[in-house]
Amino acid sequence: MTNERQFDFFSPQQPRTKPEGPPAAPTKPRLFLIDGMALVYRSYYALQQAGMKTRDGIPTGALHGFASALLKIFEMWHPEYLAVTFDSREKTFRHNLYEPYKANRPAPPEDLVLQIDAIIELIDAFSIPLIKLPGYEADDLIGSAVKRFEKQCSIYIVTPDKDLAQLVREGVIMLKPSKKQNELEPFGPAEIMAQFGVEPERFIDLLTLTGDTSDNIPGAKGIGPKTAAALLLKYGTLDNIYGNIGELTPKTRASLETFKPQLDLIRQLVTIHSDIDMELSLETLACKAPEQSRIMPFLKKYELKAVAVRLPYVFPGILSNETPAEENFEGMEGNNRLSLDSPLTGADYAIIDTPEGVEKLVRQLEQADSFSIDTETTSLDTFQAELAGISFSLKPKKARFIYFGKDGLDIGNTLERLKPVLENPDISKTGQNLKYDLLVLKNYDIALTPVGFDTMLASYVLDPEEKHNLDDLAARHLSVRTITFDELTTGEGKKRTHILDVPSARLSDYGCQDADIALRLQEVFEAKLLEDEKLLHLCKTIEFPLVEVLAGMEYQGIAIDTAHLEKTADLVNSQIADLTEKIHAAAGSAFNLDSPKQLANILFDTLGLPTKKTTKTGFSTNVEVLEELAPLHPIIGDLLEYRSLQKLKTTYIDALPKMINPATGRLHTSFNQHITATGRLSSSNPNLQNIPVRTTAGKEIRRAFITSNPDNLILSADYSQIELRIAAEISGDEKLIEAFRNHEDIHRATAKVIFNTDQITSDMRRKAKEVNFGVLYGIQPYGLSKRLNIPQSEAKAIIETYTTKYPGLFHALLQIIEEGKQKGYVTTLLGRRRYIPDLNSRNGNIQKAAGRAAMNTPIQGTAADIIKCAMNLCNRQIRANSMNSVMLLQVHDELLFETTPEEKNRLTTLVETAMIEAAVYCGLKKVPVEVDTGTGKNWLEAH
Repeated sequence: MTNERQFDFFSPQQPRTKPEGPPAAPTKPRLFLIDGMALVYRSYYALQQAGMKTRDGIPTGALHGFASALLKIFEMWHPEYLAVTFDSREKTFRHNLYEPYKANRPAPPEDLVLQIDAIIELIDAFSIPLIKLPGYEADDLIGSAVKRFEKQCSIYIVTPDKDLAQLVREGVIMLKPSKKQNELEPFGPAEIMAQFGVEPERFIDLLTLTGDTSDNIPGAKGIGPKTAAALLLKYGTLDNIYGNIGELTPKTRASLETFKPQLDLIRQLVTIHSDIDMELSLETLACKAPEQSRIMPFLKKYELKAVAVRLPYVFPGILSNETPAEENFEGMEGNNRLSLDSPLTGADYAIIDTPEGVEKLVRQLEQADSFSIDTETTSLDTFQAELAGISFSLKPKKARFIYFGKDGLDIGNTLERLKPVLENPDISKTGQNLKYDLLVLKNYDIALTPVGFDTMLASYVLDPEEKHNLDDLAARHLSVRTITFDELTTGEGKKRTHILDVPSARLSDYGCQDADIALRLQEVFEAKLLEDEKLLHLCKTIEFPLVEVLAGMEYQGIAIDTAHLEKTADLVNSQIADLTEKIHAAAGSAFNLDSPKQLANILFDTLGLPTKKTTKTGFSTNVEVLEELAPLHPIIGDLLEYRSLQKLKTTYIDALPKMINPATGRLHTSFNQHITATGRLSSSNPNLQNIPVRTTAGKEIRRAFITSNPDNLILSADYSQIELRIAAEISGDEKLIEAFRNHEDIHRATAKVIFNTDQITSDMRRKAKEVNFGVLYGIQPYGLSKRLNIPQSEAKAIIETYTTKYPGLFHALLQIIEEGKQKGYVTTLLGRRRYIPDLNSRNGNIQKAAGRAAMNTPIQGTAADIIKCAMNLCNRQIRANSMNSVMLLQVHDELLFETTPEEKNRLTTLVETAMIEAAVYCGLKKVPVEVDTGTGKNWLEAH
């Protein structure tokens, strides 16, 4: 399992002893000057993917990173003096000199802005002086402090900002956060010269020539850092370059002559000013340990347990023996705990490579109520993966690994001994992403069951928008930095291409780690899930049982009629060719339809259509833009159809035959339980959710999905308008409920309400349908006008009428938003949560988008719960009745089965009953549920 995020500077390992300082201790005391905002940004982006926040939803990634950076400085360098500098919010003299100064900088991310005040509070809690003056930047404050104290101290400037290289000289060095783990990299004059090609004293001239895009400072056109360094290396100074300008190439000479009028201004802008009169004495910068009474309440407030645990190592004696750091955080949300320890620390891991060892382990497993399991394999493709080993854990920090690699155990005999306990329905199995392990073991005729606890899915249920891979879960919830897959396969300076090339002892530690971490996470997650029993119930009754169902569907696969796809490809190719010819004729010339640049030239220059949106390379021609232009020229409709056909051709018609597994002759899509924020299943390789229902090409793609046995049938079972029924249930709107109880065509019923007539045309029904589904997504007049191709005023009137006629629905949707603002999350009828902190965003657009997500989530999420529950019930009933029928696919609100003619009627009744029972179980009590079923030789006929 690969950990994409390295913790480096911002998540130091917990030391066993207090580390030593730098190798060569300076003769003067050390003064550390920290470039505050630069370090804040680096902390934020380094930990952005961790999604760190308190249990109340307050973001804390930058805060944690900044605190960790401070601890590392104290821990490794033991400074005698230290200060943090920050820019002031007021404009500086540079803005007065040059109005566009920093004008191109985007506003900082909102979740970073929310942490700035907390970081200032953190600095104060650490008893660190903060230097900040109105009208001055941190760089100038650092430069002035350097000038004032360089005779008394060795000065270390902590910053990732290259601009401060101009201050480096003897006794003054930069410390840059390194890509290497837990290190600050010293940059003295030699390192500056090696990286930038000039000495620190020439750095101002280098910046003057190149400018600084991050500050919106222009440089000499066409002269980059390498050219500028070469010029300075040859001529010494910028003035000397201009003194010898006649020797330069014509291009460089012309650039410098054009740039010369700006020369003095740019030099002033890039020069750090070191003459600020600061009322600052060295004594005020003296380092001291933070006070427990100030630092601990702060760390507890922001749930920074990992920082608190490190304090005694960095500041011995800071915490009283009566109040250990861990106890201060008892029961606290673990989302802010980053890697402190190795999983191997204090662990009992061992490899089993004898039959006697296997026998002993099996006897232990047979006596257990549950155990954790993890497989190590040669491939991520479950049909090609071969077992390299299996790890088991019966209690935390203890695991065993059965090795099947080089000189390992005989896999056949070993699995035969393990099979009974792995298939024992009375012994619960725990793991991370157990569906993978189930599929791998199926290849060895082992049906791993039951799935008692899947840590990936538990994490997903607790917060669907977190990261759910094992490495991140271990870091976030256990303060453990796992051995990553990259680290496992890298050794002795080279990358191993095969897992079986990894030494058995190292592979054993890795496998044991995965089983052990899963078991430890189970304990953490069960406690969290118990805080809201609905979440634990959701895991136990829906998500965990679904793992076996999905594994069975993926392993079964579905047959594809490749001959039909070949005919469809010929038809679509002909249609694409006709459209291309038609578009070229309308444009007046041939061009590459797949080239955005050439298409933009035709649309906006040749045809004179209005531009709507720009990109880095010119005017946009994306689908959204084309749909806006559609009423203005007939060529647009043809272009949209061309793109639709091309996408279907490449994604499905051409791709599906290549994705058929040669060993089984079937297509095996993957179903993902932990991807979407609403709880919906997604599919990949291929994604079957995006096949259009209504287009001719989409229908022909569906026709290619057939039975594996020509005598069998495809059964399709599809919920009828399930999201609207859920909306009616949630809102209690009597008109909607009445329409469903009367089995009315809901879109015609809505059309009657909106247009106040019984004479409903197909166009009225179409508009009503768009409104019915649109309101569930918080559609606005602008969006509805685009969908229906009507004026915004008409769209606004339709929505207002809808609001008036269905007041219960709109009241419920607004109530969902209000409750979401208060709780920080919204829920489905069954209790599934989705956290939406942006409901309280101060940015209006962000808040509106969050509101739309909040309105739709309980509806779409309840639909997700219902279809998952239905899959479990159908699977259970098919097994209970010993039927030959199998479940093949799930797409949106539809389930697909393969059945025999003899079982067709029984399966139809069974599935309809199960799907209705699932809807009732998930909360539909007042609104009746309908299921549309059909059978045929292929998916299209059945649907």
